[in-house]
Amino acid sequence: MTEPFFIVGFQRSGTTLLRVMLDNHPEIAIPLDVTGLWARYNSKLHEYNYLRTNDDVIKIIRDLLKEERIKLWQTDFSVEEILQYVEKNTYSHVIAAFYRAYANHRGKKYWGYKDPDTRHIHLLNKWFPQSKIIHIIRDGRDACLSHLKQDFGYDNLLVCAEAWRERVWWCRVIGQLLGSSRYFELKFEDLIEHPEKELRSICNFLNISYSSHMLSYYKNIEKSIPECKRHIWRLIDKPPQKNNKNLWKQKMSKGELICFEKRAGQLLKELGYETLPGVPSGAYLTEIYNFFKIGFPAVKRRFGQFLVQLIRG
Repeated sequence: MTEPFFIVGFQRSGTTLLRVMLDNHPEIAIPLDVTGLWARYNSKLHEYNYLRTNDDVIKIIRDLLKEERIKLWQTDFSVEEILQYVEKNTYSHVIAAFYRAYANHRGKKYWGYKDPDTRHIHLLNKWFPQSKIIHIIRDGRDACLSHLKQDFGYDNLLVCAEAWRERVWWCRVIGQLLGSSRYFELKFEDLIEHPEKELRSICNFLNISYSSHMLSYYKNIEKSIPECKRHIWRLIDKPPQKNNKNLWKQKMSKGELICFEKRAGQLLKELGYETLPGVPSGAYLTEIYNFFKIGFPAVKRRFGQFLVQLIRG
């Protein structure tokens, strides 16, 4: 089994951009991310007798093939096709079998996958102890601005700031433990400003020859992202947009910046991002407003329950 590599990073930090760039390499295949699918099945392996027999393996493959996230790979797999890549009755080999089959369908040699939830990085290391990790980091303020525009992800600045701090910090800690031979870190801002330079560095890290095909990823988006999902990444069918950074300077109020830096300012500084001068303080009205947004749904729910009980007597 060829050891894979994984793209990780906080949501809305350029993980998809990097994925489609690498997926456009003639030798690399990276399908659409499965959004926690592998971790979910990992937690219920007991339902499959921990894959002790071939029948157990066949059962889990059949169930995985029914999953919407696998269907979004736009590849017609059969149980027999996946099964031929399962070299051992282990969960990691089942996972690898899906990606190896995907790569085979596209005539490619190497496979990787993208997981935007850095909380799973310890599982990736457990399943594939020789794998390599590519961690892409974006200025947390811009990442959170992108979250706040979506109908998924974080809808509160305070919660998003804390999540960005904790998940980026956690991934970097794991990266230090893995060492430079297995962990590679880059910034989203550098990728869009100097894509060739960053992609060459990644290829060097992976010991794979560089290909200029990666720079023309936007011409082949239909192969990497199904049409029903492309609206999530409105710039993905365009070349790297160099101005898609430092958006917080125009779109965040002074109060929002203070609130963010109270929670994640130290990590911003460690990563070399520009921050406000001095120690952030104040912005109490902004904090109260965001705290209210966090608590209001619960208050509304409890008040509704109270009214129901009152009406029923």
